[in-house]
Amino acid sequence: MHLRFLTLALAALVVLQLALAHQAAAGAPTDQIRGHVEAVYKNTNRAGAGGTDERSVEARKIMAQMFDWAEMSRRALGPHWAERSPAERTEFVRLFTALFERAYLSKVHLVDAERFQYLGDTIQGDEAVVRTKVLTKHDQEIPVNYRTRRDEGGRWRVYDLDVEGISLVDNYRRQFNSIITRSSYSDLVSKLSKAVEDKRGS
Repeated sequence: MHLRFLTLALAALVVLQLALAHQAAAGAPTDQIRGHVEAVYKNTNRAGAGGTDERSVEARKIMAQMFDWAEMSRRALGPHWAERSPAERTEFVRLFTALFERAYLSKVHLVDAERFQYLGDTIQGDEAVVRTKVLTKHDQEIPVNYRTRRDEGGRWRVYDLDVEGISLVDNYRRQFNSIITRSSYSDLVSKLSKAVEDKRGS
């Protein structure tokens, strides 16, 4: 796989997610997601796209509260997760998180912050869907559903996003599975490592 797909998917994700909120009817899941998004947006804009100062570091800390990186990584790796050792799982989560973070934080400027909308949430047990609508600076209107689940501390954390009905994690799983099936898990890790290192050097 050329990691172009991952770059495009993550860029699209950021365009859909990062913005300041309008007033909207909301429950606890929406309130928590909105608070995280606003904080990430403010810190990233002050740091500058791809910035490495303390505000960029702070934005990553907020994202770690908002996203359940381990759960997203497990779902993205699919059946291959069970085959991995604890050390391999830790490394995969690190790489997945780093790739996701960098693409996410580099695209803040593409969002029309003033027109971001929260449309409410639906709660079923310990899972909830937070519905939003994003307008880009090119007037493209895109519905996005944040799929969240409540952790042991009672926080709602994102484990997937549906963009116009398409699951981002499902897309990752198909791409990762294709690489592993055609080549090997080691090849996947090598490609992800190269993508992360290339971004650090850019």
